[in-house]
Amino acid sequence: MPQLKLAAELVGHEGRVWQVSWDASGTRLATCSGDKSARIWAPISPSQFYSGDTITESMQVDTDDDDRKTSSSWQCIEVIDNAHKRTVRSIAFEPTQSNALATASFDGTTAIWDTADNSTHECIATLEGHENEAKSVAWSTNGQLLATCGRDKSVWIWESNGEGDFDCISVLMEHTQDVKMVVWHPTQDLLASFSYDNTIRVWKEDDDDWVSAATIAGHTSTVWAGDFSTNGKYLASVSDDRTVRIWAQRASEGSSADAGFYYRPDLSYECIAKVPDSVHTRAIYSVSWSEPSDNGDCGRLATGCGDNTVRVFKVTETESGLNVDLECAQEYAHGLSDINCVKWNPKHKGWLATCGDDGVVRIWYMEP
Repeated sequence: MPQLKLAAELVGHEGRVWQVSWDASGTRLATCSGDKSARIWAPISPSQFYSGDTITESMQVDTDDDDRKTSSSWQCIEVIDNAHKRTVRSIAFEPTQSNALATASFDGTTAIWDTADNSTHECIATLEGHENEAKSVAWSTNGQLLATCGRDKSVWIWESNGEGDFDCISVLMEHTQDVKMVVWHPTQDLLASFSYDNTIRVWKEDDDDWVSAATIAGHTSTVWAGDFSTNGKYLASVSDDRTVRIWAQRASEGSSADAGFYYRPDLSYECIAKVPDSVHTRAIYSVSWSEPSDNGDCGRLATGCGDNTVRVFKVTETESGLNVDLECAQEYAHGLSDINCVKWNPKHKGWLATCGDDGVVRIWYMEP
């Protein structure tokens, strides 16, 4: 059975680490924390690190706070400690550039950061509007749109006009409870949001405004997070109800299941696969969908859970739907702490970043 091998530990944050984000090249990793800071990390020798030469079978999760230190193969290349007045809850590299990134904070603001002449990051824009805590920030695939969501039950969509100028083009208030996360479709201008009201909503542009194209119901408790498959055909969601569900467009007249997420107002979505609540023993806070392997599967799903375990599932298509098979369960991946985020590397297959309440970021490798 495949195993997750611990390749590196990144130590420096002084509070729980909420989220990680790879840059477009899959080389640098941005992290954010309850210590009000963001950090950017990189391997000292990327080619050597991603070859797997630095992995040692003896490397184990270190639960001793006093002995923790960043692995010799990685370094923190920048600390952004003037980011926000409160916890930095979410961070995202802009997907078409190497330097720009966004941070969302419990202070209600979202900051846009960029560099000049490859120097340190400077705040080039501050987006205000949420009444209180901003919970998530996400860029569209082309980097032209930015979505944020918050405790005020709203989803905001911003448009970049270049050189740090952003206009709010829509405020969406259909959720009835706070919104935990937003994620963009990989090939279309479609946005999914996940909420404490137990639902997922999918948004699309219609006549110069954004509308709710679908409400996806099925989870019986808070929907914490979700991720699209890399081809956009499927959407995975995770919840406080301890299930993982995979959704697909329900075929209707004039469309086909192979069309993936192509939204029209009369479309609906069905759950075509489910990981039952017996697999995870506490709330699932994060999910990440990898690129497909060379074996023709649909990629892997990684989950981060409140039971201190990172799990990896292989997803394969069948004539009747999808199979979701547990490949690996890494217990105590962050000691006795919750796993807040998992994220597959977009360029280097098999590499996974995780973070947790222990304040540490870990890099893992799983053979294809």
